Amino acid sequence: MARNRTPLAKAKMTGAIKTHPERFKDRTEPDGGGPLGNPPEYFNATHRRIWDMFKDELPWLVRSDRAMVELACITRAQIEAGGEAVTASLMREHRQQLSSLGATPVTRSNVTAAPEDPDENDPWAQFTGGN
Repeated sequence: MARNRTPLAKAKMTGAIKTHPERFKDRTEPDGGGPLGNPPEYFNATHRRIWDMFKDELPWLVRSDRAMVELACITRAQIEAGGEAVTASLMREHRQQLSSLGATPVTRSNVTAAPEDPDENDPWAQFTGGN
């Protein structure tokens, strides 16, 4: 039976990387490609509003999450529209999407957001010593 690999960020957060450094010695993981960004061009106004809602509520989402966020926006729009299109399977699918994005109480506990660097976007920080 295959074991699930502990993500590197989780290993650092829980201290597993210090307890068993040999398990993580040569491990690297992708950085996600930067911020989530704007919604796709083909989205209508409802999809764009939902995209912005996810972007605001789930600040840990990054560029590599875009495909899953697109799907979640589409299913959320269908749910909001209501009617016969809202089936139990659609609701299950959306719950699964939310879980994949770390947007449920249980899965949110697995998310580790990187600490913000207040000087990261401050062009004057190099001259003022970061103050």
